[in-house]
Amino acid sequence: MSCSHIEGCELFVQFALNPALDIWKEKYCNGAYNSCARYKMSGEHQPVPVTLLPNGKRITAARSSEQFALTVLFNSIEKHRSRMVESFIRHAQGVNINESNVEGTTALMAAVEANSEDIVKLLLKHNIDASLKNIHGQTAYDIAVENGYENLISLLPNSGEKN
Repeated sequence: MSCSHIEGCELFVQFALNPALDIWKEKYCNGAYNSCARYKMSGEHQPVPVTLLPNGKRITAARSSEQFALTVLFNSIEKHRSRMVESFIRHAQGVNINESNVEGTTALMAAVEANSEDIVKLLLKHNIDASLKNIHGQTAYDIAVENGYENLISLLPNSGEKN
């Protein structure tokens, strides 16, 4: 039996993207999830730190907590996990959802690239800035037009104004 918290677990996205972490996924997510520190905290309705591993240890990476959180957000978008994106927006205190990666890609641009209409709508609902441009000078609207995503073109402002 699998963990009932997989859909909302930010760390599961990291596991899903990295085959080297399949051992963790099998042991905790698809196995002894009751022993997962993240599962326990979630079951106690406590906020679960993104840096908490299933075995109770913390990730001590050189990356800032904001950088790590943005990685989780972008990975959630890439995997079309709208519930995780919504949870991230609600619980990621101090993280700017308009922040971009090294290529200038914002969460909205990533959602457009993934052609994820539900996540685009969710981000727009939370007043994400649609006017931001990536290193190529493109807005999310421009990316939607370039890819022919008619379903998203109609949702996004075409002049790059803030939504």
